[in-house]
Amino acid sequence: MGVYLRGRWYWYKRRVEGRLYQRPVRIKKGQESMLSARVKQVDDEITATAYGLPSPSRPTKLSEYIKTYLRHKAHKKSLDRDEQRLEYIAASLPDLPLREYRPSHFEELEATLQKDGKASATVNRYMELVRHPFNLAIRDGILVANPLAHYEPFVEDGTRRALSDDEIAKVFAVLDQVKADRRFKSIRFVIRDLALFALATGMRLSEILNLQRDQVQGDLITLPISATKSRRRGTSKKRTKVIVVSALALDIIARQPETADAFVFAMRHRQPNAVFYVAKKIREKSGVEGFSFHWLRHTASTLIARWSSLRAAQMILGHEDIQTTAGYTHPDLAEQRASVTKLGDYLSDMIHN
Repeated sequence: MGVYLRGRWYWYKRRVEGRLYQRPVRIKKGQESMLSARVKQVDDEITATAYGLPSPSRPTKLSEYIKTYLRHKAHKKSLDRDEQRLEYIAASLPDLPLREYRPSHFEELEATLQKDGKASATVNRYMELVRHPFNLAIRDGILVANPLAHYEPFVEDGTRRALSDDEIAKVFAVLDQVKADRRFKSIRFVIRDLALFALATGMRLSEILNLQRDQVQGDLITLPISATKSRRRGTSKKRTKVIVVSALALDIIARQPETADAFVFAMRHRQPNAVFYVAKKIREKSGVEGFSFHWLRHTASTLIARWSSLRAAQMILGHEDIQTTAGYTHPDLAEQRASVTKLGDYLSDMIHN
């Protein structure tokens, strides 16, 4: 027990109630004048960790643990969006040692989010995200409690719905305006096709933005299951999600310009927030209150179910679960092809693709 050398660096080890703890002292040979004070700090940290107490000598700041969280979640599909939101959070909160945060700090963050026009559901996502660095600090023995433990999220009204025929026309009229509006920069050249492709396939926005050309084979799109939003991802035996697409969707893919990367749609920022301002423009100009891009997926699902069956819609959209009253038989590819063909023809006639 005590101080020892690993190469040129000092380490400290101590056994507490039968468990061995080892920590780097972060002092190397030639710096022995600082060794005693630093060993005392490391010993106090071990005591705090062993007994679940706040760390007395590691005033770790939020900015440091945001970096820790991002490293911890490096595999996460939506990491770009998390990083973007955490940058906003870091800019809105004072950068304090984690144990100095109080509920009042997060009340101010909530007020800032609302002042910036964030919807209640979006505020909930930000507040849920900011919990994570604090939870990691609890895991590491820096904190004993999360200052957001008693935060009450907003009640979400869940007003996602399908668009009517008239509303679809209004949405695409606004998208035509966006295409001519230089303020939307590069996204204006692709946003109409993104929206039409979402309606024609029922795919999620994140799936569309990350769609690669080699995932399209004939009239089938094959996505790795890790790229889908499956609550059973850890236990599902499925490795891929197969989507049947119509001639309309294939035409949209074919007219996309070739790019240096493997993606179908040319995008500078490949995360869902890239369409934030376009969706806002649609809400303002179309009169479709509360519109979000995800409504296009709901609309595709509703149209498919109307013409075919709920089960066909489930298979085409790639849902893992369905109501227990639904049948257990799966429609074959012929039925799925018939459904998406009808959807493509319907949209082509309505929007004059």
